[in-house]
Amino acid sequence: MIRETPEYITVSVPDHKELKPGTLRSIIRRAKLTVDEFKALL
Repeated sequence: MIRETPEYITVSVPDHKELKPGTLRSIIRRAKLTVDEFKALL
């Protein structure tokens, strides 16, 4: 889903080599994205 109006959100991401799946999902949720939207951005 592409948003017509940009919405800027600050999200803190820990500086670790790996993130636990729950931490990553929490970050994605805070960014107001779905997992599929996040994957499309990679």
